Amino acid sequence: MLFRSTLPRYFLSLRDGEFLRDDEGQEFASLDAARDTAVRGAREIMAEDVKRGVLSLGDSVEITDENGQRVATVVFRDAIEING
Repeated sequence: MLFRSTLPRYFLSLRDGEFLRDDEGQEFASLDAARDTAVRGAREIMAEDVKRGVLSLGDSVEITDENGQRVATVVFRDAIEING
């Protein structure tokens, strides 16, 4: 018997001046779980950018569902807390 996952698949595409589409997607337990992964990814990208001396707070990760509908957007500036 084949097992078919019932978890929803979300696609996390990067918009950073260009649009880098996620064609494979990942299965997540919920939209919140997909959003958490997008936030962590945005932070990792920003950390690497800062090492190069740049930071683009307007970049974003667009989350779409299996039907291609955008269900959330994580803007980089919303993924961090800026103090000072």
